[in-house]
Amino acid sequence: MPKVVGYTPPWLSRPSPGARLFTDPAPQSPTSPSKRSSYLSTPSSTQYQGPRRLVASRGTEVFTVVGNKIRWADLATVRDEWEENTQSGSNRFGPARTGAVQSTEDDAYRTLDVPIYYQIRQIAISPSGIFLAVCTEHTVHIAVLPPSSRLRDQDRSPLKLKTYQLGPTIHVIPESPLSAVLWHPLAAAGVSVDSIVTVTAEAAVRVWELDRSNKWSFERPSLAIDLRKLADGISCDQDFEPSGFGKTRGFSVDDFDMEVSAACFGGWGRDDEDAWASMTLWVAMRNGDIYALCPLLPSKWKPTSTSIPSLSTTAVSRMASIAGEEADMDERRAADQQYEWVQEIDNDEPLLMESTDSLGEFEIRLRPQNPSAIPRLQGPFAIQPEDDDQDIEISDIFVLPAKLDGEDLLAGEDVYDEFDLAAYAGVPFTTLCVATPHNELWFAIDLDGVSGQWLPKRGKSVFSVPTSDAKELTLIDTFALDDTGLDPAGNWPMFSGDVVHNYSVFLTTSRQVYSISLNEWVTRLAAELTGTEPVDPGLRTRLETSCQSQVCLVNKLVDSLEPKEVLSAPTVIDDVSLGYFLLATTLASVYAVFFDQAHFGTSIFEASSPELTATSPSRLNAQVARPNGGEDSNNLETLPTRSPYAPAPVFYANPLYPLEHMRQRLAPNLKRAIVEKPVRLSPAMLEVMTYAHRTIGAQSGELEKAAAELFRRCDRLREELGDQVKQMTELAQRLQNLQPSAEEDEAGHLREKKTRDARLKDAREKQAKLMARYEALRRKVGRVGSAKRELSSKEKAWIEEIDVLGENMGVKVDDQNVQNGRVEGNSRLDQRFQTVKQLAHELVEESKQLEKQQQEDQQSAATLKRGDSAVTSSMSTSTLSTSMSGSKSNMSASSSAPAFGVSSRLQKERIAEVMGMVEREGAVIEAVMNRLERLKVEY
Repeated sequence: MPKVVGYTPPWLSRPSPGARLFTDPAPQSPTSPSKRSSYLSTPSSTQYQGPRRLVASRGTEVFTVVGNKIRWADLATVRDEWEENTQSGSNRFGPARTGAVQSTEDDAYRTLDVPIYYQIRQIAISPSGIFLAVCTEHTVHIAVLPPSSRLRDQDRSPLKLKTYQLGPTIHVIPESPLSAVLWHPLAAAGVSVDSIVTVTAEAAVRVWELDRSNKWSFERPSLAIDLRKLADGISCDQDFEPSGFGKTRGFSVDDFDMEVSAACFGGWGRDDEDAWASMTLWVAMRNGDIYALCPLLPSKWKPTSTSIPSLSTTAVSRMASIAGEEADMDERRAADQQYEWVQEIDNDEPLLMESTDSLGEFEIRLRPQNPSAIPRLQGPFAIQPEDDDQDIEISDIFVLPAKLDGEDLLAGEDVYDEFDLAAYAGVPFTTLCVATPHNELWFAIDLDGVSGQWLPKRGKSVFSVPTSDAKELTLIDTFALDDTGLDPAGNWPMFSGDVVHNYSVFLTTSRQVYSISLNEWVTRLAAELTGTEPVDPGLRTRLETSCQSQVCLVNKLVDSLEPKEVLSAPTVIDDVSLGYFLLATTLASVYAVFFDQAHFGTSIFEASSPELTATSPSRLNAQVARPNGGEDSNNLETLPTRSPYAPAPVFYANPLYPLEHMRQRLAPNLKRAIVEKPVRLSPAMLEVMTYAHRTIGAQSGELEKAAAELFRRCDRLREELGDQVKQMTELAQRLQNLQPSAEEDEAGHLREKKTRDARLKDAREKQAKLMARYEALRRKVGRVGSAKRELSSKEKAWIEEIDVLGENMGVKVDDQNVQNGRVEGNSRLDQRFQTVKQLAHELVEESKQLEKQQQEDQQSAATLKRGDSAVTSSMSTSTLSTSMSGSKSNMSASSSAPAFGVSSRLQKERIAEVMGMVEREGAVIEAVMNRLERLKVEY
């Protein structure tokens, strides 16, 4: 779990320009009012129940939605400018009073104009950073983002973006609302092309392949699938395209059972993921069912470095595993389809496309056409156990992909040593996280995994009749969050991925942001499942214990105190200079939580002054992340563990906004009656005045509560400061009155403990003695060998003795060979040693032949004694004579063996004597060589 090191910094708090980026102190007229809404309704966005993702980031750049406009700013520039003005003492960021200050406020951000009428609910930047998806409740608009250099221009005037609407006749108001808008992780993203997937509540999945040079790509999707039709499909040749606009539909139970609430891809397109993960679309229905669509790919896709080898290995191994077994027909057909699909990828030549970061070209692949471009709908997967009668409603789903088995993939390859197998460590199964509107979390794992499946072609044997029985996932844990003051009508929990930790995720409710970490549990479980030791009987017990223990660690990061404010899903930024932090917004405030950057290991960025260190968590984070600072950075508590007080948004809100909102929603005759004509008493006018009184009363009540809270905070701050001063005074007095106490020495006598100054003096004296001793040793070692004095008579006699001993032993020793580390041997000793070795080898061979001959003689004698036939006796006699003649010829050919009449006992004695002589000679030679080596080293 990421460790919190700070909260919202001053350069993101009021009255700095960073806060003005995310809030609007004087909002304009209400954006896109609904014609059917009553003019007496309360202006609140809590009636909308769906995802809110109003913040996106591209590096250090942030895009946010305020009102119905998109603002852009570079947070690094905002922070640097704030620090420069803080150091210079300028008060230009104070309350707006002059026109110059107002222009400074405008310099904090830049407005991006997009022609969108209805309220923006979601924004999402493509992984390439070129396109921005702007989504309302029913429509999707694709804006082309300019490069960062153009956005950083000094000109801060509004910039109009080139915008395309996806499917003007498909995503329209009368149709079903959008449930998810996802950029494909394996899209072949180029300078002007990309791929996006939209999922509607009516279970319509569409894959759009965007191309700026082809406007038709924004009009019609390249692939459209109706999941309700696909669930009942029996052949891939059927028409699974969603019904057109305005066509009548009959009643179906699937209208309620297959109402989509959320969708996500099973991976992020990384090398350490399972090959099927990033091409699997997980779709969660509102009633608790989960479906999987695998593989879902655009016509051109970009595989990772391990995708194709992993797919080939999986397809071949699956074909081999069911070849000799009596497998089910559906399983055999699925294996054949996977093999056919992967074989088409292997046979096609890769294409080249220009990279978006100008680093060259990369390879892309074409989507196979066989068996089909539309996969089979797998599921439903039930996350709820069968014995649980509780009704579950899903608001969002997040999938953690299974890790790739690097050893199985790279076994037998030449590049096996080039890969870091530690990067592929993880659990080999998919983990699913599900959230409900009642702030409940469900965690489950899919042990079987999801792989590519397709429906058969028409005319061939089809799959068995689809069953409605759900496949139950393995539920590992459930967790209930804080639901104090929960309003299920406006609460819609959303997941956001972490860019640093693979098994961490952030959950955003209507008022809180939580950090959820599965790292510890996954690490413990992966050690059991991927261990190199063989599986022991206690594995099942350990796995059950691991699943029964705490699975996730939950930490509350943000808690909004305003009941009417609804938090947007945060964005996570990880930058060396800016820091690693989370950024969440509401309609009137911004929340930031900074984490430590232990994954960087070190940083060269430091604060330039103590004031900035105390107020800039991102700069302080760089110092905390140093691993060689003499102390473990994970144990440093440098910042308070609670967020600082932020003034209530009502202090900065436009006081005329509620009345302006009400006046714009009045009927035309009432507007004229209020503005142009004298006010006359009537029931309608009384109703307007009553509602205006209630509006002003609610607004004044909020001001009173905010003022009371500010008073309580100030009073508590005064008390806490008094307590801190009192504690520091007591601590200073204790330090001044600290006296040394008595202690026992080695003899057991009491003596007065040394004071701090005395101990420091003793340490310095000891250090001086050590330095003097070191200096004396250094000088003594330096004098050794420096003076070229002559050798003494004893040393000369010793050298002569060594030379004579070496000549007597047959070893020639000279000064040059000793310096080079070599000792050359004379031919006399070498020849003697080689002769002894040859003699020993010949004797051993001769003894083996005699033993073999003796065994044959004994066998032939036993054969004659049993009284075999004459033929057998003659054969044995001839064999014996042949063996004798062969042994005699071998013995005569030997250089040192007697011819005949030698008994085996005498032969063994001779061999023993020779072996003893060899051992003695070898021992003498080895002792001489060792002594010469020692003498050489000493010399």
